[in-house]
Amino acid sequence: MFQSPSRKALDDGDYTRAQFDRSGTPLFAEFYNSGHLFHVDYWTNDPESVRNDHLFHHPGIPFGVQLIVQHIGDYRWSVSHRYGSSGDLVGYLVHLERINTYDAALMTLQIDLQRQLRGIEKNCYDSDGQLRYIFEYNPEGGVVNIHYLSEGSTLQLAPALDAVDMPDFYREGFALPAGLDRSSIPVLRSPSD
Repeated sequence: MFQSPSRKALDDGDYTRAQFDRSGTPLFAEFYNSGHLFHVDYWTNDPESVRNDHLFHHPGIPFGVQLIVQHIGDYRWSVSHRYGSSGDLVGYLVHLERINTYDAALMTLQIDLQRQLRGIEKNCYDSDGQLRYIFEYNPEGGVVNIHYLSEGSTLQLAPALDAVDMPDFYREGFALPAGLDRSSIPVLRSPSD
């Protein structure tokens, strides 16, 4: 019996399945590794109802709830509440995305349950939207590592800055792209705010 290559690829491969509303806003994205669901992200303003629904339909699968908090020009800030496989909140991610370019994170701040910054990551993409470099920073904003993905190696800061489109943005962890440099990184609000 003939099995379609695309079906076999879905059964065995790594892929993302997403659903959008009529306006193109994402509702959820399911992430698969070797055909097995390992994480789900939801876009909503009601994390608690999503939590209960997720635990009912996908027990044991970690998930995130994305909240869009601010649009500035061609950029969007969002906060992701991250939940473990038990449904307990395990931390937060604050993302900066460039809208209508890659719709992928340019900058991610990793924040723990005590709302303390644990690290910063910035991604650099090539003209085809493929991730090229990952810059990692400590909580003080200093460069820790620069990964050059196509070579599978790490770089020093100076050669990496010569190769990216926004060197001032990648120079240190808290720098923002031109156009956002007079704004600030959104803060997490406590549940009582």
